[in-house]
Amino acid sequence: MRNKLFGLIYMSSYKIQLNIVDLKRLTIIEKIDSPSFAPADSKSEVFENDMAKICQAIDGFKEKLAEYRINNFKFYANQQLIDDLSASYIADQIQVRTGLQVEWLSGSQIVYAKVLSGIKSFASIQRGKIHMIPVYLLSLGSAMINLSYFDNQKFVSTWSLPLGPREIQEINEITNSTPNNPIDVIKDYIGARIDHLARQICSKPNAAVIIQHADSLSNRYLRENDTVTRITTNDFSNFYQSTINMPQSYMMQKYQLEPAVAEHTLPNLIAIHEFIKLLAPAEIYITDMSVITGLLMQEAQRNLNKEVYSNDIITTFAKNMAVHYLVDQQHAEAVRKFALHIFDRLHRVHMLNEKDRQLLALAALVDDVGSFINQASRFEQSAEILEANKLIGLSDKENEIVKEICRYQTIDEGPGKPDIGGHHYRNLDSRIQLKITKLSAILRIATALDASHKQKIKQIVVSLKNDNQLIIRAKTNADITLERWSFNQHAKLFEEVFGIKVSLKQEGMNR
Repeated sequence: MRNKLFGLIYMSSYKIQLNIVDLKRLTIIEKIDSPSFAPADSKSEVFENDMAKICQAIDGFKEKLAEYRINNFKFYANQQLIDDLSASYIADQIQVRTGLQVEWLSGSQIVYAKVLSGIKSFASIQRGKIHMIPVYLLSLGSAMINLSYFDNQKFVSTWSLPLGPREIQEINEITNSTPNNPIDVIKDYIGARIDHLARQICSKPNAAVIIQHADSLSNRYLRENDTVTRITTNDFSNFYQSTINMPQSYMMQKYQLEPAVAEHTLPNLIAIHEFIKLLAPAEIYITDMSVITGLLMQEAQRNLNKEVYSNDIITTFAKNMAVHYLVDQQHAEAVRKFALHIFDRLHRVHMLNEKDRQLLALAALVDDVGSFINQASRFEQSAEILEANKLIGLSDKENEIVKEICRYQTIDEGPGKPDIGGHHYRNLDSRIQLKITKLSAILRIATALDASHKQKIKQIVVSLKNDNQLIIRAKTNADITLERWSFNQHAKLFEEVFGIKVSLKQEGMNR
């Protein structure tokens, strides 16, 4: 039994925690928390001031893992509040002092884990009605508030509202400089930010809201061994009215809150109150399923090939972004199909992995979002949009790869135009340069196969000859003059990168 257990160490901005888990049942056998970290006054102090506390806790975790005879474990940490340089420094210090390697999670990966845990929480709600109604997952955090929408238990979309140390500091500065009621000021501050989201969100009648990572609500309403509980609108209203005027020290004692959590509790409660007004849900649930739940679901899939969710959340997010920016959906889907077919047929040539295949597919879906802003520089604009709207579920490095694949879809030459080998390219991380080039080359010729956006080519056959020639046969009876011209224009990078001559041949559908 013990040898089948898994260990998950997770470091948030206010504590580090070890979970001993039965992955097959997705149940936590034992959970150990470190003492809480000191609240950081700035991003530069997150983790760094608590290094001794972190390393001491890890040494204790290693003893516990040995006690359970667990060799299979992962160490994740939340990177939302620190930059890459700080993360590298902290990871190095931890490895030198404890021997453990940290895997940092980007904001998009954190959101993805939250979405997964939201799907898992549906199964814990016993009432069959939850499977029939729209559901919003309102998830609080140290840097962001995320609102995710599900229909028929399938992920549809997500929105983010920044509420981290910088915003908390701003709130404190504003409330300390006015004699007015600080609650009203915080309402105005948060309401102004939610108002922007309100124009994107259509409230659904009879929807449910599941509130996640709200420690004060969880500690008040969740009974021991419960993971989800339902409360009424009156329950929340009474809790809200009794809590917002509490001194922070009393709030910490009453709801057993860590200092860093207590600092966020008042703004978070006001945000929940404003979202509930906006969404007008028929039902409200509180859950203690968290980022850790989502991480464990991913580990279960990796370790046991256990399908823990039915829909592809990352692809759905990319498709929704494409819809938002009015991308031609039929064209994007055709390009994605061609790109993946070429990728699969050239596996022994490009030597890329399954994750790279996923990144290629995502790039095919979103590479034209920049046309919404400017057709003339659409690929550079696509890169800018993807820099500001990272795809959930991907690391920062993976998001960068998708962004740069899109940037290098242009074949235009001239001052300021993206160029493989140019100034911008040379400043990319050398570990991903070749990968970006290979995937860009594949996507370029896949895009050319639907240059007219009319899906004239329904099927392709890819053949790699022994004399280093790649022949792509287009099965169609249509006039593909434009596709042929575009293919010849876009094939240059492919031939340079892979050293393979590539040609497009047409074969009628009756052959």
